[in-house]
This record gives sequence, structure tokens and C-alpha cells, in this order.
Amino acid sequence: MNIELFFIPLTEMDVASTNACMALLSEDERAKVARYRAPKAQMNGLLVRAALRCVLSQGLPSRGGASAYYPQRQIAPQDWCFEYGAKGKPSLSHGQFLSTGIEFNLSHSGDWLLIALAQDDDTGETANTAQPRLGLGVDIERSRASTHIYPILNHYFSPIEAEGLLALEGEDAQRQRFFDLWALKESYIKATGLGLAQSLKSFAFDLAPKSLLMLDDGALQTVETLNWVELKQRDNFVSTSQAMSCSYLQLPSRIPLYSNIRLLIEPESAQNVTSSYAQHWQSYFGRLDEEYRFGLSLVFGDSLVQDERLAKVAISMQLTSITALLAACSAI
Repeated sequence: MNIELFFIPLTEMDVASTNACMALLSEDERAKVARYRAPKAQMNGLLVRAALRCVLSQGLPSRGGASAYYPQRQIAPQDWCFEYGAKGKPSLSHGQFLSTGIEFNLSHSGDWLLIALAQDDDTGETANTAQPRLGLGVDIERSRASTHIYPILNHYFSPIEAEGLLALEGEDAQRQRFFDLWALKESYIKATGLGLAQSLKSFAFDLAPKSLLMLDDGALQTVETLNWVELKQRDNFVSTSQAMSCSYLQLPSRIPLYSNIRLLIEPESAQNVTSSYAQHWQSYFGRLDEEYRFGLSLVFGDSLVQDERLAKVAISMQLTSITALLAACSAI
């Protein structure tokens, strides 16, 4: 199971780049972008959709080319076709999934867009069977001082999450834990495909009391062992006209991923948390900096095969830009 995370800053674009992005979208997508009233929301809606199409066309070759089950097939950005689940989760059309094996999910908050691509070579032989597909969900969250976290905590967090958060010393630590948990919970309900139809209080992430509290020289201070993943920078990431003081140019070269996370499923009574853990899932957590953090969740079907797939997960990360993606797409 190969997963690649693309971190893309949502910056203002010049007219030529804006037009190039618009040309990649379907008529339906252009109509959706036009419905946004605020100029910033329109721009972000355009960039998110264009970036996804470009990433889908360019993301897989970085893993080494074709697999045994999915021969390399380069699809132009404007040719990707999407369908939506019962709760609105987007995915590739059935035909394009069968030919590429790609699952994707995306999230944006503030100045950042996060796109996740996944391909599992082991599912190629059974792509035409009823075997459940991978549930992939990501969420990126910006910590906001203006958010009143405590009323939200009471309505959307499980008792074990609320208790652990309130046990932390100081509002700053509690606020950081709030957004840490929110990123994880959002990624999980997106992975299941249920979205907000699944109560956020119906499950809980049980984090170690002293974990994920602060950054020190780019590294999370935690009592648990972390996996470090290199953040690769796409060639021609920035143009010479972009200011080198931009925050997204100062990200650490390696991002710590926290994966020793326990998931608890609530019984029908929301006041009692069962000790049984959800099966066939894996969640990861990381921070770009003190302001932005992200969650990644994988949910598999109920079989031993799926557990074996979880054991083979390989995650890579890439920092890129809309400008670099458009430049690469021009050759397709």
C-alpha cells in the first residue's frame, strides 16, 4: 500500500495561471466555483479542483512507475472523471479506478491544501470482485484562537477525549489537543465515507496524556516513538518572483508522524466507552508547524487480507505548488 501526501499552499494566482486552472475543470466544476460569493472562496475552490486533477495525473510516477496490476496509464488532468458516495465523498469513476487503482482524498484549511493518493498493488486481481475498497480520509486543520472550543467539546467529543483534553495544563495545551483530535476525527469519518452522518461522539481517539503538545525546533515533543518522513520538494516549486520569507518555504525537511493511536468505539450509551478497538484501521497524525496539523486514516474491509495490507503501508510526502503542477501538466 503506497500513500503519497501532497502539501500545496493556496496562494493568489496571476490571470494566466487562473485561466490555466479553469481550463482543467469540467463544466459542472466551473459552475460550482462560480457559486462561491467571496473572491477568496472562489479562488480556493478553483485551485483545489485544479490541483487535484494535476496531482492525479502526476502523483503515481513518483512511486516508480507501473505495477503488475496497473500498467502505467497517464491521464490528462482534464480527463479525470469523478463520482460521489451516498454521503458525498468523491472518488474516481469506477472505470478509472479499475484502470489505475487510485484512491484519493483531500482537505484544505487556511493557506494549505492536502491531497492524499493511495494505490494498493495487492488489490489489482480482485478489483472486479465485491472486495471492499480502501477507505482513505485526510484532514488538515488550522489552530484558531477565535474558536470557542469548550462548547464544541461538549457536543462533538467523546467523554474519554474530553476528559483527556481537560486534564492538560493550560488553555494553550488544551486548544492544541482540540485541533489535534479534530483533525484525526475528521480524517476518520471521511475514511469511512459516512461524513457527519457518523456521530463524532460515537468513537474516540485515546492519545497519551503528554503527547502531541508542542514543537521544539520542528520536532514534536512526545513520550512515544515517532516515524519521520522526508518532505520532498517538487522541482520548480516557486518562481523567482515569490518571496522567500513565505512560511511554506520554511517547513522542516522531515515531518514526524505519530501512529501509536488508539481508536475506541462507543457503545450505544455515549457515556461508556468500550475497551474494544475498531478493527482493520490505522490513523496517523503530524504537524507542519504550530498552526497546522493533519490527520490520515485508513479503513479496510473485515478480513485477514486487509490486516496484511495495513502492515505494508508506505507513506511519502511532497511539498509542491499550483505553479509547479501546472508546469508539469503542460507536457501531458
